[in-house]
Amino acid sequence: MRTKLIAGLSAAIITLSGAGFTLAHADSDERMEKRHEHRIENRIEHLTKELSLTTEQQAQLKEQMLSQQEKRGDKQKSRKDVFKQLQKLDPSAADYQTQLNSLVLQAQDQTKSMILEKAEQKAKLFEILTPEQEKEFIELQSEMGKKMSKRDADRDHGRHGDKKCH
Repeated sequence: MRTKLIAGLSAAIITLSGAGFTLAHADSDERMEKRHEHRIENRIEHLTKELSLTTEQQAQLKEQMLSQQEKRGDKQKSRKDVFKQLQKLDPSAADYQTQLNSLVLQAQDQTKSMILEKAEQKAKLFEILTPEQEKEFIELQSEMGKKMSKRDADRDHGRHGDKKCH
């Protein structure tokens, strides 16, 4: 009798903890999705301000960005899988080099796909923008590139230039 009670309680605890994990995971996914949507809204707002986008352009851009976001999640999972497989490789295995070469080819294919997708995204963006907005966008990208380079340089040298921070 006591064994059945303990087994029943254990089963209930396991079931409830599993349900809690599922709900927490779903909640996490929902928060992540909202964060992505918020980021897209901010990006569109920024581009609207910088490029004077019309309402129609904003809607087209939002649709394009949401579509890209869906694809990006699958690609990130695929990249993570490659690195997990790399961690599991056994260097002493007879076919280690073959397995490693296979992972390298997968990673190369993923990188190629990302580059082509990025080029396609820019082409789609330029279909939405006017020729004048395209020029402004290129200038905006150039400015951002300079800011990123400066930020990276500041990070590499610390906040105090070439001095070492202790």
